[in-house]
Amino acid sequence: MLSILQQQPPDSKWDSVLVDEAHTFSPNWLQCCVAALKDPINGDLMIVADGSQSLYKRQSFNWKSVGINAQGRTKYLTLNYRNTQEILTAAWNIVRPISQGKTSVDDDITFPVVEPSAALRHGPLPRLHRVSSKVMAVEALVKQVQQLSQSGYAPGEMAIIYRWKASSDRALLKEMIKQLNDLGLRTCWITESHETKLNYSIKIPGVRIVTALSSLGLEFKVVLILWVEQFADSCSPDPEKSALARRQLYVAMTRAIDELHLFGSGSVAILDELEQTGCDLKGVQEM
Repeated sequence: MLSILQQQPPDSKWDSVLVDEAHTFSPNWLQCCVAALKDPINGDLMIVADGSQSLYKRQSFNWKSVGINAQGRTKYLTLNYRNTQEILTAAWNIVRPISQGKTSVDDDITFPVVEPSAALRHGPLPRLHRVSSKVMAVEALVKQVQQLSQSGYAPGEMAIIYRWKASSDRALLKEMIKQLNDLGLRTCWITESHETKLNYSIKIPGVRIVTALSSLGLEFKVVLILWVEQFADSCSPDPEKSALARRQLYVAMTRAIDELHLFGSGSVAILDELEQTGCDLKGVQEM
């Protein structure tokens, strides 16, 4: 693709290129964006990224190496427009450990972690529901979705986010969907299969069910994170594993616009840590 773009005449290229979610891009993708400009040196290239949401492994690179002159052209955006202050505080505390020493004002560092200064809105504290098993987590989640529906939230305004589905989890997810359907709540399992993911549309009704990875770029009025213990490697001694798990949990938490609920079981350190991040302990169910 890069060689094809480089061979195109200027009049078949663009005056401006906007790259959103650039933290998901590999170096050669960004080189293609530069090559797509009529004027690769002085053309209008805008790149928007969030280092806290960098979920994919990639080789290290800087802007100069991909042909981008970022020196003196970088602006750091610290005001959060999506989340409430309460959700933002809890989520930022999850990625704070991996941001230590990694925040940067060097214009040529790609995707630095930028600490948010504030959110524009306030709302309820995120609520941690700590139960004794994965089955009970599903039951507690279904009850919570029912209560949220009764309080006025439409099914399509709510999302259930999980990290992955092991073969043993599929039956539990199917049972969860059945219970929600029995309550008259339609569901849309976005990541049930490759086909459902490809065919997803915002026009499809129902409570969204999606993995943390696939939730990147989406937002919902209410987010319910199922089986938080799946993020147990957030506390791994392996720094790469820990960073990836924490970023995925951060992404899942920050999909929530108004309300955030987390459901987990077992003696895992990340659940203990969440109790210290601003979650509502009144909602905790004793194990």
